[in-house]
Amino acid sequence: MRTVIKLIDYDFQHKTQLIGYDDSNSMRYLSPNLRIHLIGRFNCTNIEHHVVAGKDYSYLVTFLPSRWTFSEVARYVVSLNPDIIHLHGTHIWKQYPYYAERFRKELNCKMIFSGAGPSTGTPEFLANFDKVIVNHKIQIERMKCEPEKVIVRKRSADPNIFYPIEKKKEYDFLLVAGFIPGKRIDIMIDYVLSTNYTMVVLGDFKRKANHYEFIRRYILRNFAEKQIFLHNFIPQTKMSEFMGKCRAWVWPQCKPENPSTTTNRSVIEALACGLPLLVGNQAFKDTEFVRNGKNGWLYGDINDFRWKADNIISDYKIMGKNSSIINRKDFDFKENFIDFYNNLYQNL
Repeated sequence: MRTVIKLIDYDFQHKTQLIGYDDSNSMRYLSPNLRIHLIGRFNCTNIEHHVVAGKDYSYLVTFLPSRWTFSEVARYVVSLNPDIIHLHGTHIWKQYPYYAERFRKELNCKMIFSGAGPSTGTPEFLANFDKVIVNHKIQIERMKCEPEKVIVRKRSADPNIFYPIEKKKEYDFLLVAGFIPGKRIDIMIDYVLSTNYTMVVLGDFKRKANHYEFIRRYILRNFAEKQIFLHNFIPQTKMSEFMGKCRAWVWPQCKPENPSTTTNRSVIEALACGLPLLVGNQAFKDTEFVRNGKNGWLYGDINDFRWKADNIISDYKIMGKNSSIINRKDFDFKENFIDFYNNLYQNL
């Protein structure tokens, strides 16, 4: 039985982000012939272990204390002597090149890298890995490592967690974004305020408390309390119910995590929940998610946003059904998650 460690060296704000059932850790569907161990960080005093029930077996989630040094994390992973190490995150996390080089020196194991921004990874960093996972074929040509190392895995959402729910609509638009300046929530607020529609912003109030407070005051200054609403973090298992209260998913004219195509998790969740998409054409250049006029629109300036907002709200039920069809056809969870990782981990 192969032991796979997926290391996400991120300081999680909520335990459910790693032990809940979302796209980053739906390992419960994988083969029982794999011993899966997820590792992240949390503001805990001692190491915490959580057993997560799988479909035919269970897997282990471990939280390491946030105060641990990179060397302590590396030492802990090395002590487990895994067959495969999967680093998930972004190459600009300064600890990841250190981990990659150290694991290569001290362990006889296979190495995988996946996450945002690998298209600008250095050859020295990427040379440590046997496989590099990207979300779109466009990224392959920009990779600075051997092309044969690069494999594409399309985003996908667990259909047992994300699915359409028919219920009374409470909000016109949904924006799922962390309260950080780069998400440009303020721009999206300005666009929506140019219409008569409502929008709810779903994020984590604790992630960047200062920017959350800036957005809250921004809404007050614009006298928009009856048009723009803020909602704190909710677990993945509640997302379908929450999305069922909204008519369409929106994104501002700002770059998502990757320069030419988004890996924003909430967009594929919106598709799976049957929401049409209304997104800035600069942010979602070359996207596979939006089929103009079918399941949503790409918009340009604020005037373009206004008339496309009218269009999408008037046709949100039809466009939402099209989103569900596109999700099932092109982003199937079994093909793009279960089969993908079973084949990768067992045949690497």
